[in-house]
Amino acid sequence: MRRVIGDQIVDVENTSLFRLLIVGDGTVRTIPLQGERWVIGRAEDCCIILRDMTVSRRHLQLERRGSTFTFKDLGGANPVMLDGRPTQHGQLCPGQTLTIGLTRLLLQSRQAPRPITTSPLSTVVLSREVLDYELPRPAAPQSLPTAAADILERIEWTFADLGDLGDAAEPMLSLALNLTRRRRGFIARFEGSGPLEPLASLDLDGGSSALQLTPAVIEEIRRVRRPHLLMTQEGQAPHTRLVIPLGQEPAGVVVLEQPVEGAPNGQELLQLAQSLGAVIWHRLQETSERQRLRAELQRLRFHGTVAHNALLTSTRLQEVRQSLRALAGEQQPIVLVGEEGTEREDLARYLHAESPRQKAPFVAWNPSRLRQWQHERELFGDERGNPGAVQRASGGTLFVDEWTSLDLALQQRLVRHLLRPGDATAPATALVLANTTPPPNPADADGGWAAELLESLGAPPIEIPPLRSDARDIIALAELFLSEMGTCPDGSPRLLTERGKRLLVTYAWPGNVRELRLVLESAAANAGNQAIAPRHLPDALVRAAEPAALAIPTLEEIERSHIADVMQRTGGNRQKAAQLLGIATSTLYEKLKRMQQAE
Repeated sequence: MRRVIGDQIVDVENTSLFRLLIVGDGTVRTIPLQGERWVIGRAEDCCIILRDMTVSRRHLQLERRGSTFTFKDLGGANPVMLDGRPTQHGQLCPGQTLTIGLTRLLLQSRQAPRPITTSPLSTVVLSREVLDYELPRPAAPQSLPTAAADILERIEWTFADLGDLGDAAEPMLSLALNLTRRRRGFIARFEGSGPLEPLASLDLDGGSSALQLTPAVIEEIRRVRRPHLLMTQEGQAPHTRLVIPLGQEPAGVVVLEQPVEGAPNGQELLQLAQSLGAVIWHRLQETSERQRLRAELQRLRFHGTVAHNALLTSTRLQEVRQSLRALAGEQQPIVLVGEEGTEREDLARYLHAESPRQKAPFVAWNPSRLRQWQHERELFGDERGNPGAVQRASGGTLFVDEWTSLDLALQQRLVRHLLRPGDATAPATALVLANTTPPPNPADADGGWAAELLESLGAPPIEIPPLRSDARDIIALAELFLSEMGTCPDGSPRLLTERGKRLLVTYAWPGNVRELRLVLESAAANAGNQAIAPRHLPDALVRAAEPAALAIPTLEEIERSHIADVMQRTGGNRQKAAQLLGIATSTLYEKLKRMQQAE
């Protein structure tokens, strides 16, 4: 829905930014909802991971279409509750709560901050009242501003992951407007010597026009480092602003305008403003630190995970790991070529973790999972200010899987954006591509690869061997995945029988590692407390693998067959059979006992 405000056309419906507030285990976490689909659960490959044992591995799917959110229960052990009522699917509106096990998910929306533009109007400073630090505060506070200032100075900081700076700034701005009885304001931070970057803006009267400041007002904000009341005349209109610097130099500012009748004024207001500024600055610093720690955790999260351990365990990927470590510091695009289900994304994460960009974001994006018309928006962002994959990966690594599903025009735009950025001061972003087929020769600019990309490749593509190429990997990864699933219901470890191992080794695995993990998850559920045997594996896998498995008998089967043959020839005489076999009678007895148990 569009609305005309002044001389501007504003898209009112699309000014909201959505976030998911996750409350559980005594903590609060905020997840910005950027994209269109999120799978929520305990599994490491979920978009939103919950550390709650009452939540299933893949419990809930959340989808977005414009500003409408819908959810679907994926069959978790515990039901999904919408505002306390069991619901398998439906619409989720801002303010509603989904409960999964012991975790609550609250959908919230906030307005995108309006841009701050420079007004060309001439400015005359009519008056300025600055906070007097030497002015004593009344011993017994009587008025609301003084009492509020005292409360703010004693406020306790609760643990909460508030998301980004905008998520933290908006409630602080709302608090400031209510305490100072102003109707309009914004919180912004200074970008060095550049312009103000808005973090949050509110207009309690419902206006949505851009925020305008003249160069003289911005200079006043930078120069006066105390809370002050500034009255100016800009053109023919007078303006009264409460200015609250944040941090040193200052690093940011709160500007509040349009006081209502009876609003506090003078030194009492400025003392309240000083306390407000300390609270807001503390909260922003706390949020900024949490953002840094969250990025560091994202980097460290790959190390020690099953995916990372699987890469280190794999013998067939040894040369691939060596090649990636050698290319970790390069800026040219790197191409990974492997079949569906191979460790393409895991290897891209490994490259990122080994590179100098390890502290910056890693963003994985697969255009084949989206409709064609969504590619540009999801890659480069949209007009509402929602960042795309390129913006989220700034300074880090952007991994694009199924590269040839992206049309040539967008391929060329992406390559130019990353290799020839318009902003030379912006940190470089590495581009890692993956596909099932290798790129063609640069002279043959076809096959779904942009010519400019082919010319920019600094190294030959890295080929990922399929899982079936090394039988040792199949068993090693199978045992690793089973250990990740935890113990059996009775507490015993999850194991594979020898026949089960043989079937896994002889199967062709067209879906590679991804298929192996899914097969084992299903088999472990079927086996319960028992070791995984052929009867627990999918019928199609057993039928495909059994002929090859039967063609190569194991040593145990050869021994069993030979003992059975000798026993038959001696008429079941154990002493004579032991003499023919060249072993003690007691040894033969133990072998026969094991053979009988195996049957």
